[in-house]
Amino acid sequence: MKKIRNIVWILTDSQHAEAVGYMGNKAVHTPNLDKLAAKSQIFTNAHCQSPICVPSRESFITGRYPSDLGILHNKHDHASTAETLGHTFQQAGFKTCFSGKSHFIADNLRFADHDMERGFERYADWDDYLHYLRDKNFFSKIDKNKVKGGCYRGDPREMRELEGAANRCYNVYAQEYKGQLPDKYSVERCAFERASDWLDNNHENPFFLFYSLYRPHAPLAVPEDVERPSVEDLPPLEWSEQDLASTPSLRQRIAFMNNNQDNAYNTGLDLARAYAEDPELSKEPGRTKEINSYDKFRLDYFRSISYVDRYVGKMMDKLEVLGHKEDTMIVFTSDHGDMIGEHGLNLKMCFYDAAVKVPLLIHIPGEWDQGEREDRPVMLLDLVPTIAGQFGVAIEEDLPGIDLRSNTYNYDRPVYSEIVSSFGADIAQYGFENHVRMVKTDRWKYLSKAFGQHELYNMVEDPRENNNLGEHPAHQTVCAQMKKLIDEHPGKFSVENITVVQ
Repeated sequence: MKKIRNIVWILTDSQHAEAVGYMGNKAVHTPNLDKLAAKSQIFTNAHCQSPICVPSRESFITGRYPSDLGILHNKHDHASTAETLGHTFQQAGFKTCFSGKSHFIADNLRFADHDMERGFERYADWDDYLHYLRDKNFFSKIDKNKVKGGCYRGDPREMRELEGAANRCYNVYAQEYKGQLPDKYSVERCAFERASDWLDNNHENPFFLFYSLYRPHAPLAVPEDVERPSVEDLPPLEWSEQDLASTPSLRQRIAFMNNNQDNAYNTGLDLARAYAEDPELSKEPGRTKEINSYDKFRLDYFRSISYVDRYVGKMMDKLEVLGHKEDTMIVFTSDHGDMIGEHGLNLKMCFYDAAVKVPLLIHIPGEWDQGEREDRPVMLLDLVPTIAGQFGVAIEEDLPGIDLRSNTYNYDRPVYSEIVSSFGADIAQYGFENHVRMVKTDRWKYLSKAFGQHELYNMVEDPRENNNLGEHPAHQTVCAQMKKLIDEHPGKFSVENITVVQ
């Protein structure tokens, strides 16, 4: 067996923990991920540290909680400067490359104003993708008046909202060409080509490649030849009216989704409070499985994962061709989950398991290569000490995660996640109660809020989280114990000190 000398970290965006074939999902076609799972440690109980892109990504690449970084949502006036795994491995003598979507800085910031490389010698992000599209003569195929000028001329790094501008380009193409997007124009194709070219020139040295794919984040346009699942293959949606009756933050969000008025994004804090406090406001025009089934979205969502799987396979094939099949550690995960219709919701930015749990595979040739399942709770911030530990690379001593190879954690290990959504429309769409920290043990999940009713779920008796016990007199002792776990846990963020921006 060769010595493990390289690391490839594969990331997707917004992938539900069970949206893979190896977890029994029949709506996705993931032969490459299934093959990787068969030779990996399969972590079935992995949690992100924030159910939203920027804080989650900053957390797992630095090994710190979002609150310690001051990164709590996707809109900030600053970017993190904390040391990343890229810095650590570059300093240890590894060649380093990031290829794909990073989303390490807030949407409203310009790439040109910040250190985007974050320790990676080769860095190919959304700006690189726009240059890729220019090289493919993409902009002659669409109405350029429908996209920002910075996409097809000048330096894309000077634009704000760069990710939105870039994915609008291929979304416009899909709208003009019957919903289809040729493979040659996809973000995944660009990420693979950039990574593949870099490997050709650097693979003889020890390397760290972060390979970040965009789907199943929307827009979900994929090439025409990707097989579409049938409605019969979709996982059943099982939710109860009880969760609507007992959970104020869910009521508020459902009410927003049922509001089709043009000014829904301008919903003020007072109205948001009213939605949460009055269940009747959430029942019109009705919450039924027919209205909230999301079948079309789920069909496109699972189809996009099938497409992503192709590019997982291409990377596996590339490593084998270069002779690195037996000397490369591989990590596969996603930044957060997606509700995909559970509880009648889509997207993330909440603390149901569908949003905070993620798929996680770790392949270490000769060590973790038997397809064993690990059900103990882990966090994505554990990946920094785990990866660094495998290579004997020194990391900062005060990181809160653990080396998962150490086998020192138990089923009752608390896991944490946190979010602050204190900007504009997200108060309306996701609820004023999203100023929240979550702690979860083997039995309980507790949400500590800046204001509004706290939430408590018995994850043993109520694994679908339909019955909020947070206001029940008999469970106030449990609530206090869970709140103490949060209050005593290291972190700079306190939910009581949130300033809500309307």
